[in-house]
Amino acid sequence: MKIIDFHTHFYPEKIAARALQSVAGLPGVTPATDGTAEGLAASMRCCGIEGAVGLSLVNTPVNSRGVNHWAAGWNRVPFFMTGSFHPEEPDPAATVVQAAALGLKGIKVHPEYQRFRFADKRLYPAWEACIEKELFVVTHAGADFSFQPPYRTGPSELAAFHRRFPQLKLVLAHFGSMDMWDAVEQELIGLPVYLDTAFVAGRLAPDRLTAMIRRHGAEWVLFGSDSPWADQRAAIDYLDSLDLTQSEREAIFYRNAARLLQLPV
Repeated sequence: MKIIDFHTHFYPEKIAARALQSVAGLPGVTPATDGTAEGLAASMRCCGIEGAVGLSLVNTPVNSRGVNHWAAGWNRVPFFMTGSFHPEEPDPAATVVQAAALGLKGIKVHPEYQRFRFADKRLYPAWEACIEKELFVVTHAGADFSFQPPYRTGPSELAAFHRRFPQLKLVLAHFGSMDMWDAVEQELIGLPVYLDTAFVAGRLAPDRLTAMIRRHGAEWVLFGSDSPWADQRAAIDYLDSLDLTQSEREAIFYRNAARLLQLPV
């Protein structure tokens, strides 16, 4: 069965070790690779994963150009890279347009690291640019090990954001909102938004996740591991343990991702 991991990270070799060190000691986080492109590629080979979406993130208002050009340099098989923008930069919408011109298929944002909320009207032109350029948007959602509550995003905020921009191809990491499963069921399940499975292994009971997938529709679920912060093999095995049909598995592991990446299905 073909597999695309829709939620991975890797870093330039000169900063990869520092990136891993930044999460040292966080509960539940044990890096599974060395944080480099080669480390991810090696893990993919071992797991039979043929493609991975690399989620790049702009962490300061002045480095959008550098991050997006770096991502574009890695945007080749087996990697499919996203661009990013920073909410505090002068013209996020222009950065979205530039990312599309570089051949990047999506945008990654993180409300905690980038300190913004989806209700911020200053960012509306950026989301409209994503729609115009047909870029998907991947966002961290829910709790984050590196931050303390209250969090800047959760199911109700994300549902409202979807209603404001219903044409946006929205991918919500961590199955809608990490550790907010009751609210995910109430606010997000059934909406036409993608949910990825990054870091849900061991945090969401298999029977409950299976039922949530069935209610939401397998065509709106994406396999994701969150490598290097979680192990790709463990993420695959967890999904394989669910009581899903072969067609549902194929959709989650490959078809849905291929559609978003504009690949042959």
